[in-house]
Amino acid sequence: MKTQKGFTLIELIIVIVVLGILAVTAAPQFFNFSSDARVSTLEGLRGSMNGAADLVFGKAAIAGVEGDANDGATTPAYITVDSIEVVYGYPAATAAGITAALNITPADWQIAYTAATGDPGDTATSVRFAPAGTIPTADFSAADHTTVDECYVEYTDVDDAGDRPTITVVTTGC
Repeated sequence: MKTQKGFTLIELIIVIVVLGILAVTAAPQFFNFSSDARVSTLEGLRGSMNGAADLVFGKAAIAGVEGDANDGATTPAYITVDSIEVVYGYPAATAAGITAALNITPADWQIAYTAATGDPGDTATSVRFAPAGTIPTADFSAADHTTVDECYVEYTDVDDAGDRPTITVVTTGC
């Protein structure tokens, strides 16, 4: 009788199938695709914010309002350039400011402001954008930016003429 050396074809196929199943189930543990995608999305939004802010500032400079914080009324009201609210020439941290300048789909983002935004007299100073679904709906409040505390891009208004808006990316929790 001959002694068998090595694997049979059936045993080889079974080993390959088992290794394939293990690889498919273990791969997501090593490759965090969703986190990387969220971080890339946030970085892309930061770039879009910089570009939109520069374009709006250029339009404000042409209109001669790049040095004005408001329209000079008793109740501060934003100056508008092409229907975009501006502060010192850059988009304001409001729905009609940076959010309008970005021309994004609001359903793709959870957007939270530091103050109510329906009234031009409200002085929001920053707005946070988080990818949709990052924060559970029950915990999210558009009027309170503290509900967005992880995985977001924050746009902060300009304080003085000649300054640029501050755009911060926070990737913890993505």
